[in-house]
Amino acid sequence: MYLRVASLLPHLFKPVGVVVRNQNKSREAVTRLGLTLYETPQELARQCDFLVAAVSKAVMPVLLTQLADTDIFVLAETPPAFNEAWFRQMSVVASKESRIQVAEQYPLQPHHAARTRLIRSGAVGLVKHVQVSAAHQYHGIALIRRWLDISDERCRITAHRFEYPVLEVPYRGRSVKDRLESELHDIALLSFESGKSAVYDFTRSQYFSPLRQNRVLIRGSHGEIRDNEVTYSLGDGAYSVYSIHRIQDGIEGSLAPSSLRELRGGSEVLYSNRFYPASLSDEELAIAEVLFQMSEYVITGKAFYSLSEALIDVRLSFAIESAIISGMPTF
Repeated sequence: MYLRVASLLPHLFKPVGVVVRNQNKSREAVTRLGLTLYETPQELARQCDFLVAAVSKAVMPVLLTQLADTDIFVLAETPPAFNEAWFRQMSVVASKESRIQVAEQYPLQPHHAARTRLIRSGAVGLVKHVQVSAAHQYHGIALIRRWLDISDERCRITAHRFEYPVLEVPYRGRSVKDRLESELHDIALLSFESGKSAVYDFTRSQYFSPLRQNRVLIRGSHGEIRDNEVTYSLGDGAYSVYSIHRIQDGIEGSLAPSSLRELRGGSEVLYSNRFYPASLSDEELAIAEVLFQMSEYVITGKAFYSLSEALIDVRLSFAIESAIISGMPTF
């Protein structure tokens, strides 16, 4: 995915090489990717501005621990920790002055970024409650914390898991025959010490099935954002409603490549695609933005999603799972 995005934006990104841990796959990977093969991350790092660590979740903590004491800039895939033991180890790594950022792309997807801009503009007033059914575990928590403007504070969590039938989900090339299978549905209520609250609601079918749609509700003191519809106060009891809409090439009579230009709410630009006119999906745009912000981090040192921030979201996702398993609130 990263290499595909970079190939469509050659004026911004230039992959220079790859380290493949599995020697049986290394030569095939070099041939397929067309990149120089390096034996170690340290060797590759001498040839580039930063590394993208795209390894399995079981290997990621080990790799980050190894690189934390170096001066190498690292963009790490999520999650940086997948259990309590590695969470504690990554917390130690995060306490050091390492150059690690984490590739949390969900808040950077165009519609989520537009919602963030609306919140920060004050258009819907003070936001104290959100409902997020758009991404699993730490990804969903990242959206919740961003929209509630919460850093690291105490939280009471109650959560439940349900199991429902659903038609087969067509994902990753799997063929389907309209058979019923089971899906797990997690719902959690998060009550933060500041008085803010959130509902986390997700079933993994939402990533793949057209039968399961995402939903977002952001409630402020002077209005709310419900998916792509915005209601806000005009004062004196009056209010207005508008929709966030896409300005995009490649639709109907357009002969231009399919590319998002911007998202608008009325006449206001809520999201402008810095990578236009590259033909990228919303997910790819978010990944391109992660790469862009990592490049800026290398130059300026301004963090955009540090390992410490990522671990807050991981910890809260662990707490949701604990509340589900125990049937008791967690704090």
